[in-house]
Amino acid sequence: MQRFKNHERSKAPLSESVLYLIPADPSWQPDQAASSRAVALAEELCPDALGDIEADQGDAPAFINGAGLESVSCPRCGGQLDFQGWWMTRMEEAYRDSSVPSLAVKVPCCGTETTLNDLVYNVPSGFARFRLRAWSPNRRMLIDEDLTRIGYALGDPVRQIWSLI
Repeated sequence: MQRFKNHERSKAPLSESVLYLIPADPSWQPDQAASSRAVALAEELCPDALGDIEADQGDAPAFINGAGLESVSCPRCGGQLDFQGWWMTRMEEAYRDSSVPSLAVKVPCCGTETTLNDLVYNVPSGFARFRLRAWSPNRRMLIDEDLTRIGYALGDPVRQIWSLI
């Protein structure tokens, strides 16, 4: 994990918001130069973040869920999927037999083949091997232009996920 400048982490409150910026492609990882450019831009866009702007990479896509995740629906027909049953089972299956999850699923509502990453979550969520993280960024959501700039710096389009820790 790379750590970059900003405030001391020990100043963090007991509960805080976290902004994650993840590539659209769950398996994609930038090179060091692209990662550093994206971190510098995130620092510019979140100058009051508490703690370091962090960039980290994993061996396999991890699920990054937004605060208040309660439901999921089909990206094709919009049908609600059984969150506690069907979705939880697919998540367990994805990670059961391998350190690299299979995100492929077939939704029960219309039979569409898709991925866990492409399902429609009630709050932005997704899978990623690489992520930028800003603790308590003290700002509202990034606008599309900001996301485009970070995606360009990183080399892959990004999405933002807000979580509460």
